[in-house]
Amino acid sequence: MIQIMVILGGLLLMVERRRKKVRSGKSRSSTKSNSPNGLIPGRSLWLIIGPVAALGVWSTVMSPHPALAFQGLIMLAAYLGFFYLVVVAVKTREEQRVMVWVVAGTAAFLCVVGLLKRFDILVFAWWDYAPELGKNHGATRLSGVYVNANHMAGFLEMAIPLVLGMFLIRSRSLEVRIGMVCLALFLIVCQALTLSRGGWAATAVALVFMVTVLLLKKGFAHKRLVATLLVTVVVTALIVMASTPVVDRITTLTQGKIEESLTGRLTYWAGTRAMIKDNLAAGTGPGTFEVAFPPYQVPGLAVLPRYAHSDILQFPAETGISAIAVMVWLIYWFFRTGFIRLKSRRRQTQGIALGTMAAVVAILVHSCSDGNLQIPANALLFTALVGVGLRSFR
Repeated sequence: MIQIMVILGGLLLMVERRRKKVRSGKSRSSTKSNSPNGLIPGRSLWLIIGPVAALGVWSTVMSPHPALAFQGLIMLAAYLGFFYLVVVAVKTREEQRVMVWVVAGTAAFLCVVGLLKRFDILVFAWWDYAPELGKNHGATRLSGVYVNANHMAGFLEMAIPLVLGMFLIRSRSLEVRIGMVCLALFLIVCQALTLSRGGWAATAVALVFMVTVLLLKKGFAHKRLVATLLVTVVVTALIVMASTPVVDRITTLTQGKIEESLTGRLTYWAGTRAMIKDNLAAGTGPGTFEVAFPPYQVPGLAVLPRYAHSDILQFPAETGISAIAVMVWLIYWFFRTGFIRLKSRRRQTQGIALGTMAAVVAILVHSCSDGNLQIPANALLFTALVGVGLRSFR
């Protein structure tokens, strides 16, 4: 489905460009001179797409599971295609704002659905996973339309910094500011109710990152506002986290089912490291972790995982040790560009740069202990944020 949507998006983009050429009646050279700023189909764009695509192809060719690896390669191509569409289609600052509000609106929708389901007010049949997983599966956790509440937390931890970035930098009326504060606090409360320990840590680190950058930024005139918002967020979080379900969830770090405890995660990671050691050159192939991991399952766990519960480990396991170099390169390029954008005179450019960087910080923190980037919805959001953060706007 994602692949079809990306292909249709590309076709629509081509048709729209063709219509604009016909309407304007301009020559090819004139059209070229009016290409969107920032990352256009050229050297800069291929510095991002090229290494990722090459790594995926190499790993697929060398995979001991070629059929499944080819499916993973198709999925990777869909993500790269979506990244390309975001870069070339979101051209203006107005379109940039629209995308931010689409993300914020989607996050709010997920929270509303999650609250309705969490308190048994209204459970939509197509998002009710109780028949397959059991009535008590995640009954006390806010999961929205997701099966796993940790993945809901992954979406929120990327959306929250984006909303705060637009609020802190861009000038707005008092009414709009109040509305944005309420939206941000609503998302933060829902993040706490996901009972995702990784989500809590990721959101906290992202907020600390934003506050640190703003306080160290020369010429930023709203440092007192930032301090006030930080205190408000901390107080709200403490109130929510004082609830019994939250305290119970914290205790599962060392108690409860071994699959959900720190011991279980460490066991999965030990097996994944052994898997990386045996497949250093090219990994087992993209999307093959579930079938390649069983021989490396460490005794003590009754459940075979679908993911490594760590994107940082799963990517090298599936695509080889070269994945580490590619990840470091992409992270460097993204943050280098982001800090350059922070020096812009345009407040919106600063806000989007700060918000996207904080969102990436959040997902990187959470990816150390979970597999959010294995979930298509979260991977697409991550891809979109990277695309928006890397390009400039008219």
